[in-house]
Amino acid sequence: MCAKINSLLFRGMLLFLAVSTANAQQQPAQVIIGKLPGGAIVSLNKLNTNKWGIVVEKAGLSSVYQENPAQVEVYRGANEISHLSDGYKAISRNHGSVSATAVIISGDVSFTVTDLWKTDKNVLSLSRTVNVAGTRAGNGFLSAITLNNQQKQTRADVNYFVPGMIYGTTDNLTEVAIGGKKSGLVTWIREDRLPAPLFGIQYKDGTSVSVLNPSPDGATTREDSRDLEVKDLIDGKFKFGSLGVQEVNNNIEYGYMWPGTEGAYTYKGKTYPGGQLNKWRRRYNPVEDGYVQRYEVAFRFGSKEEQFPEYYRNAWRWAWATLKPQVNYQDIEAARRSLIDMLGERVETHNGLSGIPKATPAVNSPAPPNRASTMGFTGKALESANFLIQDAARHTSPLDSLHRQQGYNLINSFVKTLKLSPPTGEGFNMDTGQPVINRPQDGRIYLRIFGDDLKSLLRAVKRERADGVKHDDWTAWAKSFGDWLLPQQSAFGGFPRAWEAGTGRTIDASPESSYTVIPYLLLLSDLTADAKYKNAAISAGEFCWKNGQYKALFVGGTVDNPNVIDKEAGTLSLEAYLELFNYTGNREWLDRAKVAADYAETWMYIWNIPMPEDESDNDLQWKKGVSTVGLQLISTGHSLVDAYMCFDVDEYAKLSVLCKDKHYEDVARILLHNTKGMLAIPGRTYDLLGPGWQQEHWSLAPIRGVGMHRAWLPWVSTSHLNGIFGLEEFDKKLYERLSKSE
Repeated sequence: MCAKINSLLFRGMLLFLAVSTANAQQQPAQVIIGKLPGGAIVSLNKLNTNKWGIVVEKAGLSSVYQENPAQVEVYRGANEISHLSDGYKAISRNHGSVSATAVIISGDVSFTVTDLWKTDKNVLSLSRTVNVAGTRAGNGFLSAITLNNQQKQTRADVNYFVPGMIYGTTDNLTEVAIGGKKSGLVTWIREDRLPAPLFGIQYKDGTSVSVLNPSPDGATTREDSRDLEVKDLIDGKFKFGSLGVQEVNNNIEYGYMWPGTEGAYTYKGKTYPGGQLNKWRRRYNPVEDGYVQRYEVAFRFGSKEEQFPEYYRNAWRWAWATLKPQVNYQDIEAARRSLIDMLGERVETHNGLSGIPKATPAVNSPAPPNRASTMGFTGKALESANFLIQDAARHTSPLDSLHRQQGYNLINSFVKTLKLSPPTGEGFNMDTGQPVINRPQDGRIYLRIFGDDLKSLLRAVKRERADGVKHDDWTAWAKSFGDWLLPQQSAFGGFPRAWEAGTGRTIDASPESSYTVIPYLLLLSDLTADAKYKNAAISAGEFCWKNGQYKALFVGGTVDNPNVIDKEAGTLSLEAYLELFNYTGNREWLDRAKVAADYAETWMYIWNIPMPEDESDNDLQWKKGVSTVGLQLISTGHSLVDAYMCFDVDEYAKLSVLCKDKHYEDVARILLHNTKGMLAIPGRTYDLLGPGWQQEHWSLAPIRGVGMHRAWLPWVSTSHLNGIFGLEEFDKKLYERLSKSE
């Protein structure tokens, strides 16, 4: 009986092809789909006898074609994979769009691909349906649309833009990162790994093409999410695609695959550092009679006038406007109260020294807290002190006096324990009082550590001074670091990255993270009335910009992942440039702040990644039903996400006002609210210890909804508080408006 059905199916396909061919022979050799701004023409052309392919011409180097738009990969086993493709056999015009159909035969199974093409301004859109006729148990398939350059291009000829992953060339990517040098000529990326399902290419003539899934779903299964061995999987529930590029015959071919097969490099999941694998993570839908794939792909063609930072800014804003990220409104005042009270509860005093443990389990756990209390990066002890003091000045809590004293005690303990010329450490052991460093495994102290917390300390000094309270000893202590640091500034303006604790011997002279001390130096100049610190800050800012940031090369922010492209390099540079504008009034710094802000926001997820339906909330750390919009990738080389950019709410709000650009306000609102989706507040504590707790990070790619650990670190709370307090200080009415739901 099955053989008879298959025979009928095959004869039916032959009849369809015969009719389609007859219709095709009556069609013209070219059918115009539309025209793009600048004069580019999009059409279906007969590139081979009785077959149509897609062509975009007169678009400069971004002119493309594809003879065989209908592409199917059939999987029978790891060593038996067929790549099939064909041109369209039948086309018809339909209300401003063109419908095109192809049938791909694989043995006793057929895949009918129906594509609807249309143009709107500079965007070419594809809506695709793939219908399966016939069943082959244990087999899987994916379909794809790829485009080829009319003038041959290689990786060396172009810049890639993949948000949170690739910016330009392979420079400052680790070799084994997705898109790094060892990826070779092939890079396909699962879209759940991307802040937006977006992949862009810019050519040397300034033209570009950006590929976007405009209606992402992202659904997957527990088996896929928790696949650490990178097995080949087939499931009809896979509703995510992949975007990417490959070099074929010295020419770039790029596009979209469904479902989301990834390679030639993938990340094992829950493994950082390490875990980058030179292996394909293959995903397929089942070859099953009646199974249907439906998805959309949009291609945005950019102009010739754009420089690379301008190109990816415009591509990103197009993705934002298309995906329309939704605000997940939170009770911001409840969040602030919970964060401050929990932070105060973390302060410990032993033998006359007060500190905050560097890491504490955020859930019931036998693991003890880390006994180090450190400055900067993840420790943020002095930043914690600043916010305890600042909140106490609001007089909104019966704990005001306690919190103010805790803040004083934290600062006084660091002043008493650590020398900063040269630094003897980055903090101290709370039990012994002995100096410690953040990363004892590499024996270094880092420029960023001191820039982070001495900046916060001086903000407390300035605020207290305005209230009539002087802290000359705090200022002198902070100044001792600046006086030790300034003689090390190079003639170009850069500072070393890291030194040996106690001796001050330079261990890492690379200057890429010099932006991290700019706000500190400007505050020090303000409080001491000594222009040399301001001049040093200006010189450092000029160096950072000219050293690569002008072309969107933001590196060196994360202490534990040296000199790779990362998010925090962008956010810290944004803060530095805004402070330079504030202290100098030179709008050139504001323009540079915009470049840093445009870069940093591309690390934000602007679409919601659902947790697998067959997962249990008990096994998930990011819970079902909570929007992932607003989370951000951390650094290149892995796919962990956090809420770090809640720190930058005030900076995007400032840009929205200074530049009269509402988009920055939209970014600020999402960073204010959505980053608190997994923050415990009264009445919603999840499985965390109580209000104010939040774990450090998670993953939205495998393993979805799970991080490497469930620890709270002080930076988690202080980043939230910086965004809240900073926005309120900048513009109280704007804070009140943004903190409430529309």
